[in-house]
Amino acid sequence: LIYTVQSHVLSPDIQGTDMTFAKSTKLSDINPQQKDKKWSTVEMINWSSLDGIPLEGLLYKPEDFDATKEYPLIVYFYERNSDNIHRYWGATPIRSIINPAFYASRGYLVFIPDIVYRDGYPGPSCYNAVMPGVTQLINEGYVDIDHIGMQGHSWGGYQTAYLATRTNLFACAESGAPVANMTSAYGGIRWGSGLSRMFQYERTQSRLGGTLWQYPMRYIENSPIFFVDRINTPM
Repeated sequence: LIYTVQSHVLSPDIQGTDMTFAKSTKLSDINPQQKDKKWSTVEMINWSSLDGIPLEGLLYKPEDFDATKEYPLIVYFYERNSDNIHRYWGATPIRSIINPAFYASRGYLVFIPDIVYRDGYPGPSCYNAVMPGVTQLINEGYVDIDHIGMQGHSWGGYQTAYLATRTNLFACAESGAPVANMTSAYGGIRWGSGLSRMFQYERTQSRLGGTLWQYPMRYIENSPIFFVDRINTPM
């Protein structure tokens, strides 16, 4: 039998064993250069949303983290990611999101909070989940409050744009491929399938709970474009 083993600090090398599993032999060494690099650690963080929902998230720290110092913080989110606590990121660029290991090894804290959504209110759900998590980290005393950034792509990009209309906490933000206007995107056509995008705003990821004509204010109030005048965060 051959299989892989990985963790945040252990690259997924190939292991070999027989049906007894009495002995395992490491068959590959794909990242020997890692021993020469500063790496990072990851831990599970627990807090409650503003709705009182227990939440989990991942906090990546520099390998030489010192709790008496203050570190810049990057907040990234996309639905739920706490199950990725044992994911090995490696020292590679990623096309649409930040690499938490890359930034943490260079002196940043990286926080990836889980978000629980309430139908009809995807924007407020993100705010209610993310902001108390960030506040809890600030209260720990090791976050540089003047240097907190956030990043998201696609659905996470939308959430990033929404949060920028509701808070001035973040020093900067990167919103990749967001939908800023759910009223105009509602009638769009999906690449590849040719399907109308209506279903995704009504029932799937956007979770608005009904049609544009049933809940027009939900579509407007969850769309960052209508609140651009509130944004003071460089984006």
